[in-house]
Amino acid sequence: MEQKRILSFMICIMLFFGLNGCIKEEALNTEADIEQASILNGDLALSTAPSIGNNTIIFKLKRFSGSYVHTPEFVLTPGATILPKSGTELDFSQPQKYTVTSQDGAWSKTYTVSFVVDEGANFYGAFENAQVVDTDNPVGHYHQFFELTADGQKNIIWETANEGYNILAGTLVGEDKDLIPSFYPTSQVTDGYLGNAAKLMTKDTGPLGGMFGSPLAAGNLFVGEFRLTFPTVNSTRFGISYNNDTAPVALKGFFKYKAGEKFVDNTKPSQLTKDTWDGYAILFEKSADLNKNFLTGTHAFKDSRIVSVARIGTKEQIETDKWTAFNVPFSFVNGKSFDPAKEYMYTIVFSSSKEGDIFNGAVGSTLFIDEVELVTGQKK
Repeated sequence: MEQKRILSFMICIMLFFGLNGCIKEEALNTEADIEQASILNGDLALSTAPSIGNNTIIFKLKRFSGSYVHTPEFVLTPGATILPKSGTELDFSQPQKYTVTSQDGAWSKTYTVSFVVDEGANFYGAFENAQVVDTDNPVGHYHQFFELTADGQKNIIWETANEGYNILAGTLVGEDKDLIPSFYPTSQVTDGYLGNAAKLMTKDTGPLGGMFGSPLAAGNLFVGEFRLTFPTVNSTRFGISYNNDTAPVALKGFFKYKAGEKFVDNTKPSQLTKDTWDGYAILFEKSADLNKNFLTGTHAFKDSRIVSVARIGTKEQIETDKWTAFNVPFSFVNGKSFDPAKEYMYTIVFSSSKEGDIFNGAVGSTLFIDEVELVTGQKK
C-alpha cells in the first residue's frame, strides 16, 4: 500500500509540473513551504539571495555588522502560516526554528534559519560534516553537507540534487526496504582520504524517470543551491560570492573513480563509449540582481559572464581505486581578466558522469571526492 501511495503521489507531482495535470487548488491547500525570504530593510547587507533548501534557509551577509539581531520576512505558499511570524525581530547568534503549516492544517514543515558571514574564497571542503534531511511527503532520508563557521554555525555551501531524486526514491526500493542516505546519488562515507568524504554514484531513475526523459541521475556535488523545479536540470543554481581581491589560480583535491559497466547515450549522441567523471571550477561576474547571481545546470561554459575556468582533463579522468591527487589551473576565457574592483561569483562542480546533465552515462559509475581546495593568488 505504501508503494502504491508513493507511486500515486509521484505521478501527480510529475503531471503537476510537467503536464499541468493534477488539480492545482488541492496542491496549494496542502503545501507548507517558504517560497521567498528577505531581510526587513536589509537586503543590501546580503552577498547573495537567501539560500532556500528543503528545510533550511541561510542568509549570507557581506560582512559582520556587530549584531546578530535580524528581522527576516517570508513569502509562503498560499494560505500557509508561519511561527514565529514573518517580520519578527530575533537574535540569530544561534539558528532559529520556524514552523510552516499548510492552509488545511494537515501538513507542517520546520525550517532552520541561519545568518552567516559569506567568507567566500580560500575555500576548503573536507566533507567532514553531513546532516540527514528527513522528508515526510514523500518519505525520504538523504545527506546534506555543511561547513562550520568560526562561531560554530552551519553553513551549507555544498549542495546536491538529492532532493530531486527523493521524489522518485520511494518508487525504486522494495516495500521491505527503508530509504537510507547511501541509497541516494550523493552521500557521505567514512573512508575518505582524510576522515570523511563525498561519494557520488550514477543511479537509475526507474520507469517514471524514463517516462519523463530523465532515465538516470548522476551523483553530483556543487557550490551553490538546489531549488527544485522541472525539468530537474534547471534546479541547480551554481555559485556563491567570491570575496577575494586576487584571482583563483587552481582547483585541488583527491579522487577515486570506477565507471559503470554500460554507457548509454540516452538523450543525445555521445562521443564517449565509456563513462567518465567531471570536475571544474568557474569564476564569473556578479549580477546587479541578487536573484540572478548563479549559473544554471545548462550553462555549457557559454555564459557571457564567465571569466576563468579550471577543469579536469584526460589526465585526471581515469579509473583508480586509490586516492589520487588532482591540481588543475584556472585559465581566463573570452579575453577577460580579473579586476579587483569588480564583484565576482564562483562555483565548484563534480559529477560521477561527465554527460549526466544530458542524462548520458552508466548506472553504477562511482566518484569519491575529498579535501577540495580553491587556491587563490597571493597579494602583490
